[in-house]
Amino acid sequence: MKAALVKSEGNFEIVDISLPKPGPGEVLIKVAYCGICGSDIHLIDTGLLPSDCVIGHELSGWVEACGEGVKGWEKGTPVVILPMDSCYECYPCKSGHPQICSNGIHRSYGLGVNPGGFAEYMLVKTSMLFRIPKTLDLKTAALTEPLAVAIHGVKMLGAKSDDLALVLGAGPIGIFSVYALKARGVSDLYVSEPDGFRAGKARAIGVKAVIDPAENMPASFIHENEGRAPEFVMDCAGTEYSIGEASSIVRHRGLVVVLGVMMGQAWLMPLICFAKEVRIYFSFGYHKSDYDEAIDLLGKGFVDPRVAISEVLPLQDIGEAFQKLHEPGQMKILIDCQAG
Repeated sequence: MKAALVKSEGNFEIVDISLPKPGPGEVLIKVAYCGICGSDIHLIDTGLLPSDCVIGHELSGWVEACGEGVKGWEKGTPVVILPMDSCYECYPCKSGHPQICSNGIHRSYGLGVNPGGFAEYMLVKTSMLFRIPKTLDLKTAALTEPLAVAIHGVKMLGAKSDDLALVLGAGPIGIFSVYALKARGVSDLYVSEPDGFRAGKARAIGVKAVIDPAENMPASFIHENEGRAPEFVMDCAGTEYSIGEASSIVRHRGLVVVLGVMMGQAWLMPLICFAKEVRIYFSFGYHKSDYDEAIDLLGKGFVDPRVAISEVLPLQDIGEAFQKLHEPGQMKILIDCQAG
């Protein structure tokens, strides 16, 4: 089978490797599409990935073969993958938070340890499989993982329909956060985004306004239009200053949820947080229930895939795809693992 190996300096090499054979409790997946996540880019840019690993964790595909003891999964069944096999034995797992499993990095798939989805086939555990409805095509289904990330973060808000919310950043996670908020009836939604292409995507799904922070201060703009500060701010930008900006904008005793990954140090003025008793939560991953909700929303057509997906490229062009995502004017790029 063909697989994209991570090489030094962020390059990829497409190679032919042996088709893995599923062992007990394992399923071989024929990968249809695998999305490029912002964390993939961060891991490569920071040199944290071992050479010759196979990454990719936002995928859809079909069941190809089952290992010993696996029942209920027939060849050809369309599926999506939750890319971690939590241990359910450590303290976080037993406390109901398997997404932050103490053994998670070793039990994750497509993040540098166990091989991921930028390949024609991938081995997974049955605990990681989710069936998708007939109404959901595999290209759209590949959006399940990032949508589940946003759903998990939005659940932390406890948002009500009359709440006012601001989303910082209209990249894929920002767009999915808007959808997750709208699914909970929140209509008083603002987005801050300097990139014109991404700002247009946010307008396409219907928000009160998209603010260009180079032209208007989001805090002032929202106060002029609403007469109050937002109850919630979601930091989906993941920049050096976005956490500090979010805490400055949110109302007194408001809540900031951080979804944007920042690999370095970030700026924050504690005095502002003290004075307003700001609450800041960091959201990581998802529960299985978040996956169920994401599949349901995608299957019902609640999310327009044309807003989220800017391009689909074959596996052989994965290096080009990663380079494109360093440039403005992009959203989610999917890799077609069976093309060519």
